[in-house]
Order: sequence, then structure tokens, then C-alpha cells
Amino acid sequence: MSILVNLYKWGNAQGVLIPREVLKEIGIDDLQNAKLVLDVKDNAIILKKKSLELGDEIRENVEGYLLDEE
Repeated sequence: MSILVNLYKWGNAQGVLIPREVLKEIGIDDLQNAKLVLDVKDNAIILKKKSLELGDEIRENVEGYLLDEE
């Protein structure tokens, strides 16, 4: 799937809007907890869904719980 997207200025950085159907294709449905890994290879930007390891998942849940308690 190839989709033309625009590059936008976002503070001191730039950003692109990723269409929802593209995110669904790589298995991202929960946009609040989504994380992507950005790689640059052969003059291309590659975004991949981050797969959390159990330790990372537990840590994120505990940190979120502790922040909710404050």
C-alpha cells in the first residue's frame, strides 16, 4: 500500500498524519497506547509497531497507575 502524505511543521520538528486504515493494517487499534519504532534505512523512513516485552508492559501499567493516583 502506498499513500501520498504531507509533511507538516510541528514545533521544532516535522510530522506526518498516518491514515487510520494504515495503522489498522499493522495491527494498531488502540491509538492511546500505540508506540512505533522509527528506523532510517537505505534513504527510507520505516515505521514499525513496537511490540512490548512483558517487563515493559508491566512497567507502563504500573507507571500509569501511579500517575492516576497522584
